[in-house]
Amino acid sequence: MFSEDVEGASGQRVLYGFWLSPFMALVAQMLKEAGLEFQYQRVSPFIGETLSAEHQVRNALGKIPSLTDVNGVCVSERQAICRYLARTYPEAAKFYPCHDVQRCAEIDTLNDYITFSLSGPFFNWFFVGGYFPKALGFQTERESGVFSAWSVLMIKSALARLVGRSRLQPFLLGPEPYLPDFHLFHVLELSRTFSELFEIPFMNLVEGNKDLSRFYQAMAERPVTQAILAMQTHEFPVSRRELLEEFGTTYAQLLKPARGALSAMFGHEV
Repeated sequence: MFSEDVEGASGQRVLYGFWLSPFMALVAQMLKEAGLEFQYQRVSPFIGETLSAEHQVRNALGKIPSLTDVNGVCVSERQAICRYLARTYPEAAKFYPCHDVQRCAEIDTLNDYITFSLSGPFFNWFFVGGYFPKALGFQTERESGVFSAWSVLMIKSALARLVGRSRLQPFLLGPEPYLPDFHLFHVLELSRTFSELFEIPFMNLVEGNKDLSRFYQAMAERPVTQAILAMQTHEFPVSRRELLEEFGTTYAQLLKPARGALSAMFGHEV
């Protein structure tokens, strides 16, 4: 089901992105759970591939993931792709039942909450609190520490609200998983990975939370999830090298204005 370096020939379903991305992993989970075969082409933002003219034809915003379907349709943004799949293929509608307006409203509520209260804030936290000072050498340890302290309080508070108001039997809406479960799992998995990579223990959002641990384990035991985690592990050395060694060089010119702006903001060289 997975292959690399595919050019997206006509009649092929191709998923573009990289395995460490929880956003691409979410789409891959939806595809594999629905039994929709696809090929994989790696597009890494860490070395500027998302800004290439070729990729911007697929995604004008220069982001991942993107999906080229067998009918030639190209869709970008993780939630848009998953909803497209559910509306196009009955096999995928099991996880986003678009014929059931009330159920979809429940799913959209959880998806939006995870996006705006967990996923987005977590990435801001990761970049400001961990990545910029550790990988790029920004001299913002004190400021990043303050930002991290606030972020962990807000994100874990949001997680507690989600857990407290969900069924977790063992999934968010009961005994079977839906799109928000895939979404939440891959954000939690990335938090575990980044926690180890950047040696920031409290960045692991699963640690110490029994309810989330049960949810995480239930998702991790699914054969589809195990296949995706295996692909992430296989590709991780490449992603790690790009993230820690090549990103700063690739975006050196783009980072100069950021350093200047931060220096002016904080009153010291960064």
